[in-house]
Amino acid sequence: MKTKLTLLLLAVILINKLFAQDTLSVLFLGNSYSSYNNLPQLVQSLSSSAGKTLIIDSNMPDGLSMSGHTNNATTFSKISQGNWDYVILQEQSQMPTIDFYRYNEMYPAITDLKSLIEQYNPCAKIITYMTWGRQYGGQQCGPGATYCSPVFVDFNHMQDSLTSAYLDISEQLNIQCAPVGVTWQNILNDTTLILHSNDNSHPTIDGSYVAALTIYSSIWKQPSNGITFNAGLTQSRALYYQQMSDNTIFNSQNDWNLLINNPIANFSETISGFTATFTNLSTSMNNTLNYFWDFGDGNTSSIQNPSHTYTTSGTYTITLIASDCIFTDTSIYTIQIGTNSMKESTGSEFELYPNPTTKQLNLMVGSNLLGSVYTVYDNTAKLVLTGKISTENTSVDLGNLSAGLYLFRMGENFTQTVKVIKE
Repeated sequence: MKTKLTLLLLAVILINKLFAQDTLSVLFLGNSYSSYNNLPQLVQSLSSSAGKTLIIDSNMPDGLSMSGHTNNATTFSKISQGNWDYVILQEQSQMPTIDFYRYNEMYPAITDLKSLIEQYNPCAKIITYMTWGRQYGGQQCGPGATYCSPVFVDFNHMQDSLTSAYLDISEQLNIQCAPVGVTWQNILNDTTLILHSNDNSHPTIDGSYVAALTIYSSIWKQPSNGITFNAGLTQSRALYYQQMSDNTIFNSQNDWNLLINNPIANFSETISGFTATFTNLSTSMNNTLNYFWDFGDGNTSSIQNPSHTYTTSGTYTITLIASDCIFTDTSIYTIQIGTNSMKESTGSEFELYPNPTTKQLNLMVGSNLLGSVYTVYDNTAKLVLTGKISTENTSVDLGNLSAGLYLFRMGENFTQTVKVIKE
């Protein structure tokens, strides 16, 4: 059996455990909702202020829809350059609220763009940029008023339609969504601050700053709270926007598929004499993973399921790093090699499975852990479940938890990330 090492502090383990490189390249494809106040530049400035490098490019002609981008030579040229880490897709602001355009243009166009992006950028991750409703709602109509939306009674009514459209296509395609519109909604329902410009549609600098914060966190998977770049706003107002953006994203991260692309490193092993055979249990939604194994005796491997023969008996620390093109996750266990490798002399062993799980988590523990209290935390370090280990084989019901990453903790020495998935 194996013992999980405590690697990170509880408050940050589920965010910071999934390390990203500090230089990323991002292509923005949208229209005036992205070009107003130069949104890509704002996201770049936020990144720089946080000590990160964001390489940006864009194609944002006024009024261009996603279906227009599928036939746009500039868009094709920029996508086909390759080497993008992220591509941000922003639909025309009214089309998602009009059923005809949502289902016949927006959804097919984003699907086609996803295929094109992946063809030239195998490592790219796609984020849909959810826009916001008109300040006072109202009916939205397409060219010639042939197809129109319902009459939205106010901003919230229209925003709910936009939110539904963006979340629907993001779920269909297993891609992220940057919930800019929901961040706007939370701010507008909390204050009298103005995010719309005089046309009741486009953003003020406040609105664009809010959008940039939400996209920043969607890219880097990190809160924006405390970043000094304020786009000319007062620091107190910028801090409020940062807090509202963070609350929107990280209190409901499963809604936005925030960590959908991030790998989870995990493995099991069998030991025969001095030879350990490792079974790689790492998972990732969209990308083929690369692996780095450190067997704890100076030897390493990059194959998926290696075997390794040790020359002497002893306790060895095994490190597996699973990485996609951007993010990595590390799993570390100790194993015993030699004649006593199968003995449970300390009685302190701990193992849990299956991981990922749809509902039930099985625990196997040593005798000295009987009576221990276990706790389960979500990504915000909020306690969501607790219980006591009563037998050496204990089952924990996670069926009431939403899909996502959780931290399972028992005492001070046993900590493991658990992924809950829904069938």
